[in-house]
Amino acid sequence: MQLRKAAVILSAALLALTLAGCASGPKVNVVTLEDKGTGMNISTPEWVKLFMTGRISGVQALPEYKDKYCVIGQETGVNKQFVLAWADSFSAQQQIGAMLRTSIQSAYTAKVDGQAQSSGGANSSIAAGAGSGSYQQSIENSINALVNVNYSGAQREGDWWLLQRRYDPDQKDVYSDEYTAFVLYTIPKALLNQQVASSLIANASLDPSLAEMSKEIAEDILRGALGLIE
Repeated sequence: MQLRKAAVILSAALLALTLAGCASGPKVNVVTLEDKGTGMNISTPEWVKLFMTGRISGVQALPEYKDKYCVIGQETGVNKQFVLAWADSFSAQQQIGAMLRTSIQSAYTAKVDGQAQSSGGANSSIAAGAGSGSYQQSIENSINALVNVNYSGAQREGDWWLLQRRYDPDQKDVYSDEYTAFVLYTIPKALLNQQVASSLIANASLDPSLAEMSKEIAEDILRGALGLIE
């Protein structure tokens, strides 16, 4: 209990330092104390460095992942064993679902907006339907069905962990240490595209109001006009 209380106080102190530094520049420094490769003198993988600085778009741009989607999980905590156990049990399915939710939601929105404009703008029946609760619920139902599919083909490419210290450069005795684990999965673009397109077409047969848009989005995916994970 005392350790937990101390960690809370420390985190609060660092938060206060960070907020105080917003007006006068950075006040919290971050340094890596050790990582998975420390004992073996192994350098941090490029995908980890890119993910930490540019998020997943930087990793996706690497030549070796040209024909694959990258799926990366991340967990942070003060307990090393907890963080490593999380990394061991991490599954790509939930992360794939979250990413698909974002991309397919954007695709439906673009289709709705495009049809509304081509049919007379804000006064069209399509625009009115898009704004209705029932229409939006249909889109939500379709996406929920899509993200709950168990997509096959994801392969674990690697994992990494590191221990970082955050501290005030003016008060080095005020610091917080945290472990962070990263897990990288990849799945061939063609394979995931085909599975998602098939699911969209299957969903289209269940909801006539979305049938045409769902089929168009599926076609966009198959011809590479819509990236599922970016």
